[in-house]
Amino acid sequence: MKLFYFIIIISTSMSMFSQNRIIFDEKKNQDILFGECDKKAFLIPKFSEWYNAEYSNYKVNDSVYEASYKTKFDSIYVFLGTWCEDSRREIPRFIKIVENLYFKDVKLRFFCIDGNKKCDIIDPEDYYVQFVPTIIFYYRGEELCRVIETPRTGSLEGDILDLLSRINF
Repeated sequence: MKLFYFIIIISTSMSMFSQNRIIFDEKKNQDILFGECDKKAFLIPKFSEWYNAEYSNYKVNDSVYEASYKTKFDSIYVFLGTWCEDSRREIPRFIKIVENLYFKDVKLRFFCIDGNKKCDIIDPEDYYVQFVPTIIFYYRGEELCRVIETPRTGSLEGDILDLLSRINF
């Protein structure tokens, strides 16, 4: 019986700190994702309409990722706002890109911020996030490069490769 109560307490406390939280953002006057989330969060009905439309319509340029090319990063932090049009456009595209086998060993973390650019899990200011989305690429704990708001080269694939080509190891 004690085990039963222990399991109930643990599962209840875990759900309090679970990912994919929706809050009402007074500044943006809408429900938003807040805190750390995973890819499944974008399939929640409040967000799936814009996510699915952009995801299904985007064609990834797979030819830019050669199988022999070694990934120069091991983790990626993505700061976004589900209230932001740039995030709504770029995040579904980015997720579709990183589903490529080239990225299979890269750890992804998504941090959803509110209209004040705050998050209760991580402080975006510590990562110099001023605009969303901001996608930060890391290798062995060191920031290598970042994509901010919209791709400079016209595509996320192009920006990722351009940034990686500038890194000397």
